[in-house]
Amino acid sequence: MNEYLVKFLRDNADNELSSKYIDFFKIELDWHIYNNETHITKTYHRDRKVTFKEETIKSLQYAYAILGMSEKSESDKLNLLSTLPLLDSQTLDKLRFNSYSPVWHSIGRKNIFGDLKTIKWYKSLQKLIKKDDFHFYLDKNLHIELERFQNHFVEEYKKKNFRALLLHSDQNFFSKYFIDVFKKLEKPSFIFTHGLPGIYSKDVDNRSDFLMVWSDKIKQNYLDVGFNSSKIKVIGNPNYKKIQKNKELRSDLSDILIIPVSSILWHQHEYDSKVLTDKSMVVLYLYKVQIVLKKLGIKKARYRVHPSINKSWVHSFLDQDFFIMDQQSLVDSINRSSLIIGATSTVLLESLIHGVNYIVFEPKDDNNINMAGFKLVPPFDGSEQKLMIAKEENELENMLRNNVKTDYSLLHDYIQNFDPAILKELIK
Repeated sequence: MNEYLVKFLRDNADNELSSKYIDFFKIELDWHIYNNETHITKTYHRDRKVTFKEETIKSLQYAYAILGMSEKSESDKLNLLSTLPLLDSQTLDKLRFNSYSPVWHSIGRKNIFGDLKTIKWYKSLQKLIKKDDFHFYLDKNLHIELERFQNHFVEEYKKKNFRALLLHSDQNFFSKYFIDVFKKLEKPSFIFTHGLPGIYSKDVDNRSDFLMVWSDKIKQNYLDVGFNSSKIKVIGNPNYKKIQKNKELRSDLSDILIIPVSSILWHQHEYDSKVLTDKSMVVLYLYKVQIVLKKLGIKKARYRVHPSINKSWVHSFLDQDFFIMDQQSLVDSINRSSLIIGATSTVLLESLIHGVNYIVFEPKDDNNINMAGFKLVPPFDGSEQKLMIAKEENELENMLRNNVKTDYSLLHDYIQNFDPAILKELIK
């Protein structure tokens, strides 16, 4: 039985083009169903109010694009269209690349590419995505117009001689749409993983020509779910170019930070595997950890939820005498911590980088499904011997009493040295 609305609409569309654009709008359609709750931070709501400052910055960026404000570029550099702020100009210069951001995902002031026609098109789509009702997305005439408008981008991008498209995801509409444009240009598209994957699926980050990952270990995890080996390239993490080879991890109970499970879902990741998340699980997780810590004589502990979760909503459920809402930057929070107890999160790697022990607490059922309803993946699924994982409260208590430590070398398994030279081989 088909129990997922968007899949039903895609599979039963009147024509192939409409099926294609329902697929392109998948996340935006999901937002109408899943992204309207008070436990989601307002900045993550589809219809969030844009601040005056944001409006002003966006208007200036449009002006910079129309005026063609660009960095001086040497003639032998290849032009890239990129939504990635993580590749710095010095790195790109060494590779003889010149990076532009599009008006539909503008970055900074200079090298923003787009014309007035594109800006008007983008604004109309933003209105659809942020304000209009679900049924507007299903209009056949909209799909025909969107397909026709791709010709404008093909011509504009040909003139600029863009050699590749660089993105951080292929999940939202604009990523899917412009991967399609670059296929028509016969130019490669690249997805750069922006965190430690919490899901490995051929429905996620599989549309681009290349998927750039942090390590051979992560590449193998993608291969294990059926990705084509030639698609996946190990580039490392540009945020961490020099990671200490060995480090003694700090680990005691004096200042514990808890990273609870993220029981929030504003869109479905896959078509054939629907997840329904109980939003109270983030609260239940914290109470489970509290019971264990109290047995060890701990009187207070800090916690920080995923940025998409409304912190005040969570805090209103908690024991106010025990839990302290962490308000510091992530780096400052980790650096003051003596130990981190957490669920599946990229914070695991951040913790090791900063020399703090990370013990995973992931209660799960017999099918390896965690409290939020997601299937656990490596290294959080129990397959990694270097990672300390507690599946229930008793295991967590024993680990804390015995001060067990995750093996620091796990960090090097999941983040290899950054090597951008691979881009030079793939972009001609």
